[in-house]
Amino acid sequence: MFHNSSFSNLLFNLDVVSRPNNWSILIGCVLLLILTLLLVTTRNKYILSIRALYSQRFYAQLMREGKILYERVTIFAQLFNLMTFAYGILCCLDHFNNPLVEKLSYIGLYGVVFLTLTILYFLKLLINSIYVYLFDHPKERYTLNLYKFIFLTNAAVVLFPFLILSQTIGRFYIIHAYVIAFAVLFILFVYKLMKINPQKISLFHFFIYFCTLEILPYLLLFRFISIY
Repeated sequence: MFHNSSFSNLLFNLDVVSRPNNWSILIGCVLLLILTLLLVTTRNKYILSIRALYSQRFYAQLMREGKILYERVTIFAQLFNLMTFAYGILCCLDHFNNPLVEKLSYIGLYGVVFLTLTILYFLKLLINSIYVYLFDHPKERYTLNLYKFIFLTNAAVVLFPFLILSQTIGRFYIIHAYVIAFAVLFILFVYKLMKINPQKISLFHFFIYFCTLEILPYLLLFRFISIY
């Protein structure tokens, strides 16, 4: 009975995350501040950009509102998105005791991850531009970027409470549960992309675009992190 109890305690402790340090609390507060500013100053367009992933009516309304990608709301929304994903990666690295946390410090690693994601984001925009002109789809460029923005916004907004809750109550399995939500959002994202001018875009070209732009960069990032 002692062995069973010890084994149960071991399994229970494996899922316990360390108590959030001051930097983790600060990052969470900054993210909450940015999200609050978004909801206060650009509430209508920000919420509309979230709903656009689930309803064609809201997407059409978002398009009628103007080119949101060139407006202030997009800058702050993408800042929130990238900072949230960087926070999520940092929590995972910290939970699994990645040596990079000790080498670079908690906040130092957060800065590196955020910078890496930012570079990847702009690199993907560049590749996206090359893709649409290489395969003669210049009219689809804005739509592709818009759906990417909509997807990232939804994924970040959903991830944020998972991160805060897991850090607050100290249970990493809450982040595991986010994988299901992310998978649903990702499927919706792919479905929306495939509906963009399907008569003109071949499945082969779409496969090249998707593997190169949406999957390969993150596989390279994961490979780089796993080396350490």
